[in-house]
This record gives sequence, C-alpha cells and structure tokens, in this order.
Amino acid sequence: MELRQLEYFLVLCEVMQFTKAAERLLIAQPTLSQQIKILEQELGTPLFHRIGKKISLTDAGYILLEQARTMFQTLDATKEQIQQLDSLEKGTLRIGALPGELTNLVSSISLQFMKQYPNIQVHITSNEDIHEMLRNNMIEVGFTFSLHSDQFDQRFEETALYKEAFCYIERKDNDMCKDVLTLPEALSKPLVLFPNAHLCRRILNHAAKTEKLPVTPRFETSSIDSIFSFVEQGLGGTIVAKTLFDLYGTSALQAYTIDHPLLQRETLLITQKERQSSPTLQAFNELLAQELTKFTLQLS
Repeated sequence: MELRQLEYFLVLCEVMQFTKAAERLLIAQPTLSQQIKILEQELGTPLFHRIGKKISLTDAGYILLEQARTMFQTLDATKEQIQQLDSLEKGTLRIGALPGELTNLVSSISLQFMKQYPNIQVHITSNEDIHEMLRNNMIEVGFTFSLHSDQFDQRFEETALYKEAFCYIERKDNDMCKDVLTLPEALSKPLVLFPNAHLCRRILNHAAKTEKLPVTPRFETSSIDSIFSFVEQGLGGTIVAKTLFDLYGTSALQAYTIDHPLLQRETLLITQKERQSSPTLQAFNELLAQELTKFTLQLS
C-alpha cells in the first residue's frame, strides 16, 4: 500500500466519481481505476460499490477512509512540527469558533498573537459545527459553548476555559443604585435583544420560561454593534453575556449582574485527542491564558 494510492482514494471519496477524481489528480482515469483496483486487491476486499457509473463506499471503504484521514493528519502535523522545531518563524494556525462573540473574542486574541509572531498565518472560520470541522481536519482547535457541545465524542478533548454570567446593560445616567438585579426586574425594562435563534437569546428565553416570565423586547437585531449603539442612545437596555460587555461596552454604559442560576454559560476549547498540539497552537494557548485574565471572568 502506497501513500499515492491512499491520496487517490481520498480524492475519489471526496468527489465520488472516477472522471472528476482523475481530473483533480491530473492523471488518466484508467490509471486511477487501476490504482484503486490494486489497493482493493492488497486489502482483499472491495472499497466501493459500483452500480453503473455511480459508486458508494463499502463498510471496508469507510474504515479505510477514517484511517487514511488520520494518517495524513499525523503526517501533516509531523511535517509542521519539524519545520518549527527551532522557532515559530513559520506555520499556520487554523481556528474554528461559533459565529458571533466567540469569533470576535478569538479574533481579538489572534491579533495580539500575530503581533508577537508576524510570520505565522492565522485562519479563523466561523461555523456552527466545530466538531465537524475538527473531524474533517479543517481546523486545529475550536471554540464553542458547553450548550453546543452536547454529543460526547471520545476523539475530542474539551478544555473548559471560563464561565460567565449574563448581565443587564444600560446607560450610566440611568443608575439604579444597585449592582444586582433579579430576572423579573431586568425583563420589566425596555430591551434591545438578539433574535430567538441566537444562543444568548435562547439561554435568556429558557431562564424566563422556568420563571413563567414573558420576553418582549422593544427591538431585535443580530448585530452586536447595533445593540450596544441603541443602548447607548437610550433606546433601552440589553441582556447579554459578560464578555460582550467587556468587548463592546463603552464608558457610557453600566453592567448589572442578573441573579439567576440559568443565566450563565461555559466556553470550551476543543481539540482532537490523537493530534499532538503544534508549537504554534501551544504558543497561542499560552497567550490565550494571558489574555483571558484581562476579562472579568470566572476562569475554569
């Protein structure tokens, strides 16, 4: 079994058509067919069901697909680590994060990282399915919330970074002479909130539902910048996670803690257990720990 054959196999699995796979590999289709046939003969079992011009993976094909991906992933990590043994002068760090404030937080920290290591390329991708991106080797590390990580998978290692509460935010000139609000008190005010599909809003809706309280915002928008702008202009207050206030709050705004056990969430860093962290990721994690101390968070 040769690496070249496995490379052909992976491309064929991706496009599921011999003609397109051969075009992508820049080889003749008969050559591709012959190499796949040799691979099947060496393994002693078919890797594809062939029905006319259509193909699909057999059970053996699925096993080889997973193992081949793992093998090439290990080879890529090995090459990267060898190149970076002496210093962090070269390298690429691929990061995945949930859309919204996590992407913004990671981007802010990545900016500091790139100032320290200007020759390192950093790619940040926003996606709702961090686990799938890790499975497909699209990223090296992912950031998500515990509420999004509800399917335990032994292939991943989850590291809790911090817990954060939700807070009510309004203009300072509306000072209420108290630091902590109850959920009914916060919901009784004019509110500018995220739409129902947003994670912050879903957490708020769930907490309100347990108390049988209505959530009736004056205005809804998916734009973080717009929410804080409207609050600063006096349109109303908002209820968001604490990191959003740390990232977007201005001196004109005041945050009040909301006393409710369900109004909190935990941020997780997720990696693949079988993949050794590259020197680039190790350096990023060190900076991450430093940067998180600048926020008023409950570090895990």
